Amino acid sequence: MNPGNGPSSGDDQPIRPYDYTPPVAATGTALKRPGRRQMAIAAALILALLALWFLLSARAIEIRTVPAEAELAIDGGGYLALGSRLLLRPGNYQLTVSAKGYATRQQQLLISKARDQQLTVELDKLPGLLLITTAPVPARVLIDGVDAGYSNAAPLGVSAGTHRLRLEAERFLPREQALEIEGMEIEQSLALDLAPGWGTYRVETQPAGASILLDGTQLGVTPTEVELMAGRRTLALQLAGFADAALSIEASAGERQQLPPVALRRADARVQLSSRPSGASVTVDGVFQGSTPLELALDSSATHELIAFKAGYERAVRKLGPGTGAGQQLVLELRPITGEVRLDVKPADAQIFSGERLLGKGSQTLRLPSTAQKLTIRRSGFASETLSVTPRPGFPQTFNVNLRTVAQQKLAAVKSRITTGIGQELVLLRPADFSMGSSRREAGRRANEALHEVRMRRPFYLGVAEVSNAEFRMYRGAHSSGNFKGKSLNGDDQPASLLSWEDAALFCNWLSKRDGLPDFYRTEGNTVTGFNAGSPGYRLPSEAEWAWAATVQPGGTNLRFSWGATLPPPAKAGNFADQSSASLLGDVIAGYDDGFPVSSPRKRFTPNRHGLFDMSGNAAEWVNDYYEAVPATRVSDPLGPELGEFHVIRGASWRHGGITELRLAFRDYGKEARADVGFRLARYLE
Repeated sequence: MNPGNGPSSGDDQPIRPYDYTPPVAATGTALKRPGRRQMAIAAALILALLALWFLLSARAIEIRTVPAEAELAIDGGGYLALGSRLLLRPGNYQLTVSAKGYATRQQQLLISKARDQQLTVELDKLPGLLLITTAPVPARVLIDGVDAGYSNAAPLGVSAGTHRLRLEAERFLPREQALEIEGMEIEQSLALDLAPGWGTYRVETQPAGASILLDGTQLGVTPTEVELMAGRRTLALQLAGFADAALSIEASAGERQQLPPVALRRADARVQLSSRPSGASVTVDGVFQGSTPLELALDSSATHELIAFKAGYERAVRKLGPGTGAGQQLVLELRPITGEVRLDVKPADAQIFSGERLLGKGSQTLRLPSTAQKLTIRRSGFASETLSVTPRPGFPQTFNVNLRTVAQQKLAAVKSRITTGIGQELVLLRPADFSMGSSRREAGRRANEALHEVRMRRPFYLGVAEVSNAEFRMYRGAHSSGNFKGKSLNGDDQPASLLSWEDAALFCNWLSKRDGLPDFYRTEGNTVTGFNAGSPGYRLPSEAEWAWAATVQPGGTNLRFSWGATLPPPAKAGNFADQSSASLLGDVIAGYDDGFPVSSPRKRFTPNRHGLFDMSGNAAEWVNDYYEAVPATRVSDPLGPELGEFHVIRGASWRHGGITELRLAFRDYGKEARADVGFRLARYLE
């Protein structure tokens, strides 16, 4: 080995030691690991800080429980118990309170930032266990009126507190009493006896061996004891060869009684009674028994008087002596009491029926029972007629029967007056052929009034009065007839005006729909495009109908004015241009004052012979016809052309005072609404 200052080269060089000094930390201080004691102190310090933080942020709450020994469990965070108080940080917790015998309760526990909080939790007692035993039979148990089950079974769960117990068992009296239940699953027992709801009765008959029945159910054979539920009971006692007997008993619960023996009577004779005719009333020894046919039970040891009677027949009397046998059949013949009825019948071959029985044909004398009869006279093509007749013995009666054809009967049944669904009255008119227009020599005549013949065949109804403002406003609520120079035309009972012909026609269709009738006017939207002449719906009267109703008199002559042939009009003749309207109108009737400067309420003036008001005066009226030249030939029931520009207006109005306009033949025309033009309703009979 060669000592030297450094390593030698080669494998055989000896190892030499060197001096070594460990490195020193840069800070100049040696690193040391903390000891266990130091770590324990640090942990304790952290825990102390946490505890201090908890104590400073927590809030105290006192939770009181009923019962006081209940246990508490809190989920949702830590807490500290200090005596009767708990410390918890503010927030939501789940509180569980439990105690033996009580229902566990869970609820949210909210801790606020307030200090000294309190909470009281009261637990509900668990139901008690009630064992009910009843003797001698189980009973249905009702607690506070609610079915709870049956006795003599498992214990019943009943909530703590005071209750009302009721026990019910078939054939036993109900039993009721108060219950005090402790609850908390404490078992309580109750043993009760049920009182019987029946009485026991010994029933005997003479002779014995009778069956005892209650409501059709056999209870036994006499002599025997029977049990009867409390109340009035009726026992039937039956024994062959003897009459049935009834035994009525007022049974009492728990009663035991020996009843007196019942003596049975030998059976009555059974008589099957009928009569000719049937339905006769029957008495036996003066006591009403019913109506034939019927079965009678008669004492076979006595004599009986049977009387049968029926209205229209003589009485039948029969005596039945002792020994009348059972099952006997007896028929009583009742002789009719008749009266004479003479029928004079037209046509001569008409048939006479009583019900569906043919009595004969044509005029004849009948003898009929003296009871109310209904006789029907029939013939093909004629309407049948029914007579109610009560023949009287010794007093002949005569009836004249003149059958009408079906058409005549239908016409006779037609109502002379009808009322619309909104209260307007229409009168039936049966027109005839007449001359329409005016003579060339008539003063005030206009060229469009040429006389021409009109054939009228269709009966029609015509409004008694003009349509009022109130009635028109039922169709068009915003309608106003306005005023004339400050005088109102808009009163409810004044005639509706300031409306066009089309407005009037559409009102007619509206009313037809309301009353279930077909429309008379064909429309597209709110435009009238034509009419259906066969419709029985409401419409405006034709010009011919209006003229006939206004002018034609019973002898066929035509009135010149609504009141007669000359001017001036008499008082109350109508509402025309008069002295009261002199300041409003230029041409007025001298010396005539109707009291109304403009239109008046309806029906204030004298009606014509048909009962029609204001056919002349008040408002002039739209009619159905388009205005056209007078036809050269006779026309039948004309309604005017379906197309045109203007419509005819008939009748004078409150604005008219001249001779031309006051005449009933006056024809006006127009297309626009006017303050003095209204309308009235019409419709065909069929």
